[in-house]
Amino acid sequence: MTVAIAGKGGKVYIGANKVAEIANFSLDLGADDIDITSFDSEGWKEFLAGLKEWSGSFEGNFVPGDTNGQKAILNAWLNGTALGFEFKVSDTVTFSGSALVKPSIEVPHDDKASFSCDIQGTGALTLPT
Repeated sequence: MTVAIAGKGGKVYIGANKVAEIANFSLDLGADDIDITSFDSEGWKEFLAGLKEWSGSFEGNFVPGDTNGQKAILNAWLNGTALGFEFKVSDTVTFSGSALVKPSIEVPHDDKASFSCDIQGTGALTLPT
């Protein structure tokens, strides 16, 4: 029996600090395909799994007073440093890893100010157990 998980329990953390008012996140997992096709492949391409990578993004409301979350992301971008993230799908399902950040702030004249961040994982992404 498959049990779906509601997204409403999602959270993004930097270390022990929750990033304030994030409304959604995504994680993109990838891997290189190494072509090993030869004359012996009998007309079919063959591949080996290569290097893995991960990236993602998240967005929500802009909260300038979130010193341990959004402000920490802005400082990491300014200093060119990676941050340790936890992406919680629920209280029992967490992905974690270190990533470089590329934050963005959007302030439209007819809507709320928003904060978003693209991330590029550096090193392994720890999967839920």
